[in-house]
Amino acid sequence: MGDNFWLNKPNILLDKEHISEIWPTDDLEYPEKLNACTRLILLLALLGYFLTKSIKIPITALITIGVIVMLYKSKAGKKEKSKNIKDIKENFANLSEQYQENKEDFIEPTKENPLMNVLLPEIKNNPGRKPAAPSNNEEIEIKINEKASNIGLEKKLFRDLGDSISFDHSMRNFYTMPNTQIPNNQKKFAEFCYGNMPSCKDVENKDRMFC
Repeated sequence: MGDNFWLNKPNILLDKEHISEIWPTDDLEYPEKLNACTRLILLLALLGYFLTKSIKIPITALITIGVIVMLYKSKAGKKEKSKNIKDIKENFANLSEQYQENKEDFIEPTKENPLMNVLLPEIKNNPGRKPAAPSNNEEIEIKINEKASNIGLEKKLFRDLGDSISFDHSMRNFYTMPNTQIPNNQKKFAEFCYGNMPSCKDVENKDRMFC
């Protein structure tokens, strides 16, 4: 979408390569269709005003153009949200790939610490500990369950399907923390959560809706 919409590039409405596009045909992209609708509305508004001299016509045209702008912003917002979700998924995938390539750079589940979180004694005794392996990795998930179920409990536990389901339910309250280093990488975590979202300090007045 981007800069093809007239709101981002107003002179595109009069551009000689696009000025003939006054109907939203199927071969046009979404922003170009909105541009075509805008040209058609402006053309009809000019003709209607000169023929009738009614002020209602340009007012109606402005309202309709306002609706077009809202449609564009709504579509752009959904696309940006979809992009952010895709980036998050890719970040998880990249971490999993990084683990497969450099397993020695990560802490893996143990019987004492199956979820690989930072333990209180480690803050003093092991401040340079490595980050936890990605718990969304299938191999690590299996190891977590193996270590968590092997904590000296009765051997007959978790032997049938019902017990296995009970174990899965018991594990849902436990998870690997987002930060697993000492000190935690607060900056990277904030960038992961919020990315390049605008703040009230750097947005223009027209974008105060974000505040």
